[in-house]
Amino acid sequence: MQLLTMQKGEQQCLLYSVAMVLDESVAALMVEIGHDGMKKWWPELPVPYCYRGYHIQEIVDLFLARGYGLTPIELYPMSASQRAKDDVHVLWDAAHAQERFDRLLAGRKGILIGQTANGGGHACAWDGSSVYDPNGRIYGLEQFHVQECWLM
Repeated sequence: MQLLTMQKGEQQCLLYSVAMVLDESVAALMVEIGHDGMKKWWPELPVPYCYRGYHIQEIVDLFLARGYGLTPIELYPMSASQRAKDDVHVLWDAAHAQERFDRLLAGRKGILIGQTANGGGHACAWDGSSVYDPNGRIYGLEQFHVQECWLM
């Protein structure tokens, strides 16, 4: 990744993160996908929750078109019985899960999916060692409330 690309208040952190990882323009990716993610699919919800946004499958298509794949890596993978859906088991303890996650992300580019400090959903670019936040900051992984990563 060459540049930190800052979103302009459009609530499009996922697409801006993809643009950074692929070193391409946001405008070109919008044209390729065929929409800007700003259609109000849920008009009864407040901004930004009312917008269509982008589905991860649209993002997968962008990467595949360029000869790259994306692999989902969850920080805390869980399993549940088909009969006892409320009985969820986390695969590993927190220390092992974090060590595994850090090891798998080291040196690989991808898209981080998680939450902002106020609990809203957020996506950032990952260059293998730093978080490139479309809100205009570069920082360490420990400063982002990550839930999963889609590794390139």
